[in-house]
Amino acid sequence: MKLSLITAAIAVLVVVPANAEVYLWPKPQSVTWGNGQLEIPKTFKIHGPNISELQSAITRYTKLIWHEKWTPVQEPLEKSPKADDGKPKKPLHSLTVTVADPHAKLALGVDESYSLNIPANANAGSIQAKTVWGALRALETFSQLVQGHVDKKGLFVARAPVTIEDAPVYSHRGLMLDTSRNYYPVEDILRTIDAMAYNKLNVFHWHITDSHSFPILLETIPELAQKGAYVLHGKKLVYTKKDVNLIVNYAHDRGVRVVPEIDMPAHTGSWAAAYKDITTCTERFYLDPSGSWKNRYANEAGSGQLNPILPRTYEIVKKVIDEVTSLFPDSFYHVGGDEPLLKCWTDSPSVVEYQDKHKIGSDGLLNMFLQKVFGFVHAQKKTPIIWEDAVTTSNLSFSKDTILQIWTNTPEKAVKAGYKVIASNYNFWYLDCGHGGWNGNNTSYDQQEAPVTPPAIQKLLDQHSDWANSWAPSNWGGAGGDWCTPFKSWQRVYSYDLAYGLSKEEATNVLGGEVCLWSEQSDETTLDTKLWPRSSAAAEILWSGRYDADGVKRDIGDAMPRIFDWRYRLLARGIRAEPVQPLWCGQHRHMCDISYPAAFAK
Repeated sequence: MKLSLITAAIAVLVVVPANAEVYLWPKPQSVTWGNGQLEIPKTFKIHGPNISELQSAITRYTKLIWHEKWTPVQEPLEKSPKADDGKPKKPLHSLTVTVADPHAKLALGVDESYSLNIPANANAGSIQAKTVWGALRALETFSQLVQGHVDKKGLFVARAPVTIEDAPVYSHRGLMLDTSRNYYPVEDILRTIDAMAYNKLNVFHWHITDSHSFPILLETIPELAQKGAYVLHGKKLVYTKKDVNLIVNYAHDRGVRVVPEIDMPAHTGSWAAAYKDITTCTERFYLDPSGSWKNRYANEAGSGQLNPILPRTYEIVKKVIDEVTSLFPDSFYHVGGDEPLLKCWTDSPSVVEYQDKHKIGSDGLLNMFLQKVFGFVHAQKKTPIIWEDAVTTSNLSFSKDTILQIWTNTPEKAVKAGYKVIASNYNFWYLDCGHGGWNGNNTSYDQQEAPVTPPAIQKLLDQHSDWANSWAPSNWGGAGGDWCTPFKSWQRVYSYDLAYGLSKEEATNVLGGEVCLWSEQSDETTLDTKLWPRSSAAAEILWSGRYDADGVKRDIGDAMPRIFDWRYRLLARGIRAEPVQPLWCGQHRHMCDISYPAAFAK
């Protein structure tokens, strides 16, 4: 919307009203507050160098603060302090942004630090950043400092003067979205990228394909999408080159990198619709007739793997990698590489014959495949990422420029083997977990009474009361088909220590992390509530760190009022984030704590 240019009267620094507490998310590394409120007139302007991404951000955030006119929902625990003085002050007429290196590329390790200063005795604030990407993060922080008067007729900076020194702990701060199991329209992906920018996340890991569908339409090999993508109500659910360019450019404008993943050699059943000859065990039920897990063809419904012994497989794979890497300018490319199963490969007599002739097992086949694929990736001057399985389970060894995404283990094994890692442990950061089962004909739910704990186990639980919560059945009435229950609450997400078990030196090999949403039971109707504000919890750990500058572990009690308010602010920005508590809790500070609040003991 266009901003009206109305001359404002001189503002006065006044006592901060009760609703003017500031709840920043993610928490900056250093904040110095004052106790006053600084009016922002309609003539307020943000100035900065003529860098396209910065000018776009200035336009967005100027519109945002006037449209939002935010008033906090979370009530402060105590009455706000008196203003530092009652003398008339100049209003904040402008904010000036300076960027030391206007040419810094958006990439892993780019400097995103910034300084933000809003004085109480001058009419101009300032942002100083090494790069435009740090300036974007600073503008987000500034937008969170701005609030609207209750009558919605004006804006002010609460608790001025404000000085912030800030920088991220981790350079790779990501969110992974699976668009194969269920499809997400482009507009929903763009909204997700907006929410990522609000939370200072900077990597959109796009898990584009899997066994269930192949939704990206490639010009050099269109058959994969033409035959492998979903069709719903007569419409083919695909992403075109135009869609990809829109998403990549939209993300770049907001300081978000887009890293594509075309999973292989497993999770490729969708390829068979066009090229069945290069796949194995496709169209098989994922379990054999025995129903035994050890005899499975795949880890979930939707079997199919690429045949690693055929030259034609690599011809098709190379075409896919060459085109996908050309569509995504980021230097990272995710190969997948997870969960290959020997039974699927040995469903092909030619693979069995090859194994017998060359005395090679399943790990050898996987190594052969991945080494060739890495060659294709390196030829495009990209850095390969794979899920950890090939190294931490199959004990294979690759070039140490290969990045491992950790999802079943702590980073320790991968780091000690010499790899850089991205942390995404499913026990903390898999957001699909705890939603119940999605398999058909599962009768295990029909259990009318909770199972009785065997006496020997109950005796141990009675002796160790602190064990009870960890050992209690999380969803009696069958496992529910949910292999990673329970639900990962924002508190659980917030508790993830990415560098657990590592020395300070070893921890430098942790590039960052990604919160992950697999889409068996998600689509555009549930996207926002599945992601937010739980992804916000991950964002603070990635930006602010699990520990503060003094080495003290960040406290969920401190985070609660901030994430409570932040959830409502996300709603105001068009992100349908799920609630974290009843509204009553935010209006009655600490009354919903699990133990007696220390604040009440004062």
